Amino acid sequence: MMKYLTFLFLSFCWLVFLPNNHSFGQTSQDSTKAKVSEPDTLMKGKSPTGALLRSVVFPGGGQFYNRKYLKGIVVFGTEATFITLAAVDWSRMSPHKKNFQNPSYPDRYWEFDQYRFYEDRRNLFLWITAGVVFLSMFDAYVDAQLYHFDQEKVRDLSISLIPEANGGITMRIVLKLPI
Repeated sequence: MMKYLTFLFLSFCWLVFLPNNHSFGQTSQDSTKAKVSEPDTLMKGKSPTGALLRSVVFPGGGQFYNRKYLKGIVVFGTEATFITLAAVDWSRMSPHKKNFQNPSYPDRYWEFDQYRFYEDRRNLFLWITAGVVFLSMFDAYVDAQLYHFDQEKVRDLSISLIPEANGGITMRIVLKLPI
């Protein structure tokens, strides 16, 4: 189990932190010769396909690749939760299946009902997981497309007093959170 987790972690690190400009097959001398100075006006973006594939391989991988760390943590936690819930219900389902398939078991109908209950819950959690994976893929793809989109700087908290025409004063508190 530990080897599997280590492999998964190393694969994630390789996918997330792999640069866009690969120089496979070149030695360090070749890569220094191949460098071309680029004007400062060109901005390197993120690969939308790379973000999408990272999101498929590892929960939240596309979001981490796009440097949306909070989203990545939320996606990872959501997918891990629903996968765990599906696995738990799958393990609860197995003994009930064995019991209702045994012809000498006294209460086979109750066991069949329990089996169907856990099977339905497992299927529900798997469908929810598939939906979350699809949404995270779509989100990673769109974030990579809009990586260098011009954004207006938003103040976190602003308080303003606005005079009204009838002599009163309106106080407005605005809280904007950049996500």
